[in-house]
Amino acid sequence: MSCRRCGRTRSTRKGRFVRRVAGRASRKRNRITGARLVKDTLGWHIAFRVQTLERVPESHQGPQVGIDVGITVPLALSDGETYKHGPWLTSREQARLLGLEQRAAQRKKHRKPGERTSRRLHHTYDQIAELRAKAKRRALDWPHKTTTDIARTYSVAVVEALQITSMVESAKGTIEEPGKNVAQESGLNRSISGQAWGRTVTMLTYKLARQGGTLAKVPAPGTSRRCSACGLTTPGSRQTQALFVCRNSDCGWSANADHNAARNILHLYRMGHALIPAAGRAVARRAPRVKPATAR
Repeated sequence: MSCRRCGRTRSTRKGRFVRRVAGRASRKRNRITGARLVKDTLGWHIAFRVQTLERVPESHQGPQVGIDVGITVPLALSDGETYKHGPWLTSREQARLLGLEQRAAQRKKHRKPGERTSRRLHHTYDQIAELRAKAKRRALDWPHKTTTDIARTYSVAVVEALQITSMVESAKGTIEEPGKNVAQESGLNRSISGQAWGRTVTMLTYKLARQGGTLAKVPAPGTSRRCSACGLTTPGSRQTQALFVCRNSDCGWSANADHNAARNILHLYRMGHALIPAAGRAVARRAPRVKPATAR
């Protein structure tokens, strides 16, 4: 489509605008090397590509922390701090989304085969896409802010080396070995995917590096069953999803289950059970033993 005033196409005008903006900032130390106009469900946006010179960060002097990821509590830290979030859409927005989806399904049901989609149905689809895009942006904004806060506070963040891809495999199984409790497993898989644990760890990795900190991974087995106070694994200590009570008669320590797991994760790192990548796989490395702190 051409412009009425200058006769040029929109793509030509966009290109001239991008070159003009990039050229004006090219003399600066942190310079814009390109820009791109993008149209999505929420409207028009401009994305800049910036070349910047970053200083080598000084060594972070903050404390170490173990982090346990979950569904009810997305991030639980070994020092007792927790990071939670609510639904990505408010109750009013969820009700509106449900109404729009029902309206779209009803209109699609009464559409004859081969008939063109009406403007009303197109408009309904646009409203549905707008609400979903809003939820997606909020789901991306929360881990960005959370990981930035953690990276600024702690020098070392320790997480479990989870095989997320294996955890969210199809709950239906195969013909030879069909799955059990398919509905419950499918709901759990959706919850795990919705928390985006892998994306959170990726953000933590590069943000800690910018602040002079490091991210470490430790083996996952046993972190939720071991008592972080006495160091023993006693059957039945994990009473509920949220409560841990040590069954050891000499201990009896109780705490939030996620907090207990986070303390165990940090303990594994301090005892030298860190994982380092080698030849494309995770390998355990026992570092020199470090005297454990009060939070074992």
